[in-house]
Order: sequence, then structure tokens, then C-alpha cells
Amino acid sequence: MSHYINADGNPQPERRTNLRLRSIYDEARNRLNHFFHSSDWAGSSIDHLALRVIHEAYPDLSPEEVRTLVAAIERSLTRNNPSWGKGH
Repeated sequence: MSHYINADGNPQPERRTNLRLRSIYDEARNRLNHFFHSSDWAGSSIDHLALRVIHEAYPDLSPEEVRTLVAAIERSLTRNNPSWGKGH
């Protein structure tokens, strides 16, 4: 079983089942960061645009993996600023 180091510096068991998504998470988050700073995307939902960007950047991911990655990034980006992404 693999482990990761938490914010307190303690090893924790890895709970993620798709380590490929974890390996591209930071890069994918950087691609989507700007989506959550604005609620106006010319009538398109942020989710739709984010899904498309990730699918185009990582065509080898399944649709389920794309949705999982986008949902994780959205949770992370909006956790500290709930007003980002409103209206999508």
C-alpha cells in the first residue's frame, strides 16, 4: 500500500484509487484555475467548458475520469472561495 505525507508531515495511507489522475492533477488544476474566477462565460456553464478543456488536454482519459478530475479541481478551487463558479 502506498502512502502520502499529510499537511502535518505524517504518513497516511493513499486513499486514491486512480494514481494517474493524481499525477496530472496539479497541471490540470492550472489549466482550469481561471474558470473559477469568473461566473460569466458567455452563457456556457463552467462545468461544460472545464470538461472540454480537460478532455482536449488529456484525450486518453475516459469520460468518467475527466468528470472525476474536474469535480475534484472544482471542489478544491471553490473550497476557499465559495463565490467562484456561482451560477454554473
